[in-house]
Amino acid sequence: MFITAPFTSIIVTLVLYILQGAILGLSTSIPLYLTKEGAWKQQGIYSLVHYPFSLKLIWAPIIDVFYIQRFGRRQTWLLPIQIILGIALIVLSFYIEPFIKNLRVIPLSIFVFFVLFLTASQDICVDGWALTLFASSNVVWQSTSQTIGQTLGRFLGSSFLLTFESANFTNSYIRQPLSLHTHDTGLFTLAQFVRFWGIAFLVVTCIIAFLFRHHTSNQTDVKKTLKFIDTYLSIIKILKKPCMLKFAFILIICPFGYAATYYMTNLALNNHGMSRDTYGLITMPLILVKIIVPLILSQTHRPLIWFARLYPPRLLIGLLIGIYIYFTPQLVKFPYVFYSILITLFIIHETIIYLQLVARVGFYAQVSEPRIGGTYMTLVSTVGNIGQSVSNSAVLYIANWLPEKHAYSIELIGCTVIGIIFLLITWRMMHQLQAIPVHKWYSVKENERSVETNVQELIETT
Repeated sequence: MFITAPFTSIIVTLVLYILQGAILGLSTSIPLYLTKEGAWKQQGIYSLVHYPFSLKLIWAPIIDVFYIQRFGRRQTWLLPIQIILGIALIVLSFYIEPFIKNLRVIPLSIFVFFVLFLTASQDICVDGWALTLFASSNVVWQSTSQTIGQTLGRFLGSSFLLTFESANFTNSYIRQPLSLHTHDTGLFTLAQFVRFWGIAFLVVTCIIAFLFRHHTSNQTDVKKTLKFIDTYLSIIKILKKPCMLKFAFILIICPFGYAATYYMTNLALNNHGMSRDTYGLITMPLILVKIIVPLILSQTHRPLIWFARLYPPRLLIGLLIGIYIYFTPQLVKFPYVFYSILITLFIIHETIIYLQLVARVGFYAQVSEPRIGGTYMTLVSTVGNIGQSVSNSAVLYIANWLPEKHAYSIELIGCTVIGIIFLLITWRMMHQLQAIPVHKWYSVKENERSVETNVQELIETT
């Protein structure tokens, strides 16, 4: 069968990642509401709310080490975190609109920061739990569930919210065609939307506690012998490993090859006169790609090989998009043809992006050490985020020094050259890393791992 992972595991991880994605989507939508109310300089204050996802490696070991055996390693943290999250969202729903309308950005930012701190903590729990749930099938399902769930959640928390909360859109395209009375609000208000997700967190938490109540008491984990300080020391041990140093180099440098396409394409189209509404409309079909495509690589046992194989086509499609956009002034005279081809190029581009994303995160899951699963996943994700953040800042900063009309084209060519050089250097390296036995990525040595395994087996038999 196509789906070889436990169906219950797929559903529970999908739902948890959808909840997580909805909060992330909501957090990125709030600045648009602030801008509408006239906030501009205050946006810098609000931008700090996303820092918990960059700093979660600090407290990830705490979540990995301390737990109540009766409730289970992951449920010990996951259930209370989601309950507090649900309550926090319900409380926020009563204040979010007054905060925005009165431009009380500081209390709003503090509240959202707390919500995202809990969401980042939930992410650590879910990542680690997913590794356990799919350990008997294929851990690549962890990345598949994460990609699909977070994508759908982000869509609901951003595009869906902004569209159907709009009174203008709802009146023009839903109420009037159905001969319904118009209102000064959309299908729901921002407060109602936030409250819904708060209730959703509480309901899902109760369901998880009920469905998995029989699994928690019988859980066994080699991680029982790991001490708190050892968990932090294990991070240092992992970073010292030659294989991890090579992989970190790949994660940090690889985004530079496609940085111009990823971060500047929308700006280039805007410079050619395309409005944000039009850009949002032509990218709407991509949500289906982002949900369906990750299933393609859900069964692979060599995710890093697929990541390497997808790198050349990603460079190529980025180059084609750049060339096509360069001739936008001439091609836009034929709108039906222009937008049809542009949407097709975007669909191909997003397909490759999400296949690579599943492959990359799938490799994270494959090499993660089970006893510190949440910490390990957080560690490699943080390294990957560094590469994306640095490449983003680099291309946008360099663009300021280039002629605005040709900045996109120049940077696209430069990034493509960097990507080709990167591929020549790392192609063989990525194949070698995939071939390394999984236990070589762990913080413990082989002999230590054998001793711990024997001790655990002895415990289980007594």
